[in-house]
Amino acid sequence: MDPIQLWNAIKEELRQTISQGFSYTNYVDTLKPLQLVENENNTVTLQLTTAYEQVASEWLNASSSYYQAFMQAAMTATLKLTGQPTFIIPSVTYVSPTPTTLFDLPEDQDKDEEKEQQQSKDSLASEFVTQSILNPEFRFETFVSSDENREAYAVAQAVADKPGTQWNPLLIYGGVGLGKTHLMQAIGNKVLERTPDANVKFITTEDFINDFTEALRRGQKETEAFKREYRSTDLLMVDDVQFLAGKEKIQEEFFNTFNAITRENHQIVLTSDKLPKEIPGLEMRLVTRFGQGYSANITKPDLPTRVAILRNKSDLENLSIPNDVIDEIAAAVDTNVRDLEGVFNQVVGKMRFSNVPITVETARTILEAMNFKRQRAITIPIIQEAVAKFFNVTVQDLNGKKRNKEIVVPRQIAMYIARELTQDSLPQIGRSFGGKDHTTVMHSTEKIENAIENDSILAEQVQKIREELSNG
Repeated sequence: MDPIQLWNAIKEELRQTISQGFSYTNYVDTLKPLQLVENENNTVTLQLTTAYEQVASEWLNASSSYYQAFMQAAMTATLKLTGQPTFIIPSVTYVSPTPTTLFDLPEDQDKDEEKEQQQSKDSLASEFVTQSILNPEFRFETFVSSDENREAYAVAQAVADKPGTQWNPLLIYGGVGLGKTHLMQAIGNKVLERTPDANVKFITTEDFINDFTEALRRGQKETEAFKREYRSTDLLMVDDVQFLAGKEKIQEEFFNTFNAITRENHQIVLTSDKLPKEIPGLEMRLVTRFGQGYSANITKPDLPTRVAILRNKSDLENLSIPNDVIDEIAAAVDTNVRDLEGVFNQVVGKMRFSNVPITVETARTILEAMNFKRQRAITIPIIQEAVAKFFNVTVQDLNGKKRNKEIVVPRQIAMYIARELTQDSLPQIGRSFGGKDHTTVMHSTEKIENAIENDSILAEQVQKIREELSNG
């Protein structure tokens, strides 16, 4: 079977299932067929190449929507081509593009020499600076927001509507897999939808570090090209800025880049796993800069939101998944959205490539294989009761204003565990402890966190309470 003919047939099938425009153009049409390789297990691998690292990374994920769509499209395409459906596995490899030089361009004797030199300068950055590709699926319409995350969602929309005005920079912070990158890229996709020629750049902090390091290695011209590339953006989005910590030279360059962009009233959006002031090794001048705009917290989705996320994905993929199956998954996976979608993709794969009907029992088998099981919801009142019982005090004591050590330490431990085991925000936790301020909660949790490192007795007490809560 000819790999080019096969790929063209698969592309035609994918064209029917993957949305046209940015998604199909960037994640399918940019792929080039290389060869077919027969595997020992009677399957065939179609090797493809791409000039975009992020595209290759997306295709490496066997749970991604592109990978899953390919498998189904390949079965249909081979059936049409040969009369026999064949199990084709995609293998996409990133191949660095060869830079286009001026000699490859048509000669134009009237071209201005100064313009030619400037174009040559501008092309230097494209040789080593990371390509910026947004995930077209990361839109506001596909982000399911819980009550606690509505503030972050609303601010992100405001930034997308009027970038570079009031909320600059916008910092979105929270734990792993909660949707920070989704919300940030939704801003970029919205800006490009409204202004297609806007200079929008999305990178990870690691990309920034690698690009700057490579520019320094190459020399002065490339360093200047790096600065032009980054400082001329209309919207710069940087993922995981906590990884700037401890890197003095990189922080200095990022500080200068930040100032250059905001000075032109252009927008910066950042994500982090915590507030800047809580990141050790981050220079105070960056802490100050990052805090001068708006910091929006994203927390773990509650049960109703998890159910809504799964139903939304089911509708988007035009699937009919029973409600009791969705409820089972949502109840078991309370860690983050990424894990939730991972289990969902396994269920979808089972639906598409197996004749076994999807039931609650099927879902439980998949959940157990991925180390998830339905758990009792741990709430602040449950935590308060467990802590009060452990220290022989009352819940009223924990919620009251007594300041003696016998009450203060259990209260701080209860706040610490509440922040650790629930998705409630700092203000919510404070209100649950007799109307305490969120700064009191932050102080209490930090104090216990630091004390645990040096006090083995306290660490053992906290662990015993955790075990009591998990055992129900």
